[in-house]
Parts: sequence; structure tokens; C-alpha cells
Amino acid sequence: MSTRPAATALVLLGFTLACSSDSRRLFEAAQARWREGNYDDALRLNTLLYDRDSQGRYAADALLNNGNIYYLNLRRLDKAIDAYQKLITDFPDSPQSYKAREQLAEVYRNEIGDLTAAIYEYEKLLEADRLDNRTQIQLRMADTYFKLNDFDRALRELRRIEEAGVTGHDLDQVRLKIGTIYQIHKRFETAVPAFEAVAGSPCVECRRRALVNLAETYEALFDFDRAIATLRRLDRSPENEERITREVERLEARRRQVKSAPLDWR
Repeated sequence: MSTRPAATALVLLGFTLACSSDSRRLFEAAQARWREGNYDDALRLNTLLYDRDSQGRYAADALLNNGNIYYLNLRRLDKAIDAYQKLITDFPDSPQSYKAREQLAEVYRNEIGDLTAAIYEYEKLLEADRLDNRTQIQLRMADTYFKLNDFDRALRELRRIEEAGVTGHDLDQVRLKIGTIYQIHKRFETAVPAFEAVAGSPCVECRRRALVNLAETYEALFDFDRAIATLRRLDRSPENEERITREVERLEARRRQVKSAPLDWR
């Protein structure tokens, strides 16, 4: 019986293990250079790792790390986009590709201002069956629609998040944004429940924003008593006390102005 196939298998296994060991050493060296702030060396080592073992265990991480170095450290956005897109092409269903899409969306939204491209990346992310931060991605996509002044789509996305049973701080953010959209559409009566639902939140900043927006909504409805009462529900702090005093004086002046305004009988 020939031992050649077994011998060949052992040689291939030894070669694979050697490659894996080399890749690991290159990856760890690249990580060390990155931590030291030696970004050029980190990029060079990650590129070498990928070129030597483009389908190996560390290849996707090498591309992701290069994208992050270009984006976060060197601010070379064109190079970052190239690295992220290569990762998505070469490893489309990997966890690293999801992170690359997320980073791409942030580059397009926050750095380049291409909001349509950002939404495309968010939509591709949401097609994934397993996505640990799905709610955060949905929130960012809704916020991007909001920045595009596409308030109907933003509202639709926010309602989907709300109906999915999100809780806590995320739910507060959803309801604050929903209320704001209703304010923009001048649907003030509809905005009231959204803000009121956050007015008792344990989140101090969420509660403050909800009460301030709720007071603005009541003012738009010319319900000055409720606007003033809402402001007085703000937490007691020197900053809020000053705001309450200032805003109550302004609202009382506006109430007098409205009362004294001549009626338009047209």
C-alpha cells in the first residue's frame, strides 16, 4: 500500500500550519504597531498578511484594521473606503464585512455628507439575519432620513423600531424624534403623547428634552397654561431654574400679545 498520499497530506498540513503561524505573527505585529501609533508599519504588515494569505483566518481582520487606520487615525477617507469595500467584496458574509459596512455608512454620513450612500449601507446591513446592533442601525438610518428632510420615511422607520418592542434609552430616542417630526408637520396634538411618554424617563437629558419640546408644542397650540406648567416640571437645578424664569416671562408676554391682537374676521 502506497504511503505517498498520506505523506503528501502531512506536507500540506505542515505548510498550512506554518502559514497560519506566520499570519498570526504578522497580525499580532500589526496590532502592536497600531497601538504604538506606528500607522505606516501597521498598514504595511496588514497588507503583507493579506497578500500572503488572502483567505486565511486573519485576512478579513487585516483589511478591516487597515480601513480603520485610514479612517480613524490618518483621516484618508478614500483609502478607508477602498479597504472597507474590498473587505465586503472578498468576505461578504463575515462579521468583519458587517463592521466594514457600518464604518462605511459613518464615513458617508458624518465625513463626506453622502447621506444616500449611507442609507444604502444601512439597508444592506439590515438584510443580515444576525445583527447584534440592529436597533442602533435602524436608529441611524432613521436619523439619516431625517437629515435628508425625508420625514415620512424617517417616521416610518421609527415606528418600526417602536413596534419591535425596543425599550429604555433607545425607546426614549425614538419617541423624541417622532414627536419632533410631528412638530415639523405641525401636527401638534399628535406630538404631545410622544413627548409626554418621555417626560418621566429616568434619563435626565431625555426628560429635559421631552419637557422643553412639550412646552414648545403647547405654546404652538396657544395653551400657555400647560406650556408654563410643563416647564415647571423640569428638574430643579440652577440652569433649569434660570430657564423656567426666562421662559415663563416670555410665555406670559406672548399670551398678552395674543390676547391683545385684533381678530381677523376674513
